[in-house]
Amino acid sequence: MTDKATQAQQTLQQDSEGEASVLTPGQVADYLRANPEFFLSQNDLLADLRLPHDSGKAISLLERQVMILRERGHEARQKLGSLLENARDNDQLFDVTRNLVLSLLRARDATEVAEITQDQLSALGNVDACEIIVVAKPGLNVASGVRTENAEKLAAEFADVFRLRRTHCGAVPRASIEKLFGANSDKVGSTALCPIMHESEVIALLALGNQAEDYFNTSLDTLFLDFIGHVVGAILAKSE
Repeated sequence: MTDKATQAQQTLQQDSEGEASVLTPGQVADYLRANPEFFLSQNDLLADLRLPHDSGKAISLLERQVMILRERGHEARQKLGSLLENARDNDQLFDVTRNLVLSLLRARDATEVAEITQDQLSALGNVDACEIIVVAKPGLNVASGVRTENAEKLAAEFADVFRLRRTHCGAVPRASIEKLFGANSDKVGSTALCPIMHESEVIALLALGNQAEDYFNTSLDTLFLDFIGHVVGAILAKSE
């Protein structure tokens, strides 16, 4: 028996002996937890207990227990469903990441790096638009098919991505979505902006879009996207 339960039992004993003492709700709860068989010998009390219900009607203790167990079972099923969904998403992400890495190893130039990355990531069911924008810098030699943008402009517009150097999911102004995705911007309600890194420097920006406004949100796990950003960055740096 716990110290709290012992104290509660002593208080009960004091009451039965006529000594003045007031039990707190916590002491009663501790005592009942330590003595779950208490109501087995208190049939009359058990029959008299009634608990308020949202409907306004009082229900028995047993009915309340059944309701609580059902609620807990429902919560457990929801958590299990969420875990299974996350597992399926992670399996898909792993397959896409593996295929992307293997394909990038065969890329011959920056154009192929960009095309392969966009094709592979667009295969994800939750990606409705995908763009890569390479940070322009002196001496950069990329094909005309590769999008480039001034480093200062990108860093100013997507400050969190460049400052934190990790994927940013969350609200983005509509004007920025239109700049990122162009003709495909009407397919985008939420975005994930992944910095493509090489030696702690952001050398490109990977933008993913989903039609749902709340799909890419601040609570989304970005581990795979951050990894993809580093892999693409390492290969892109060699292809420039």
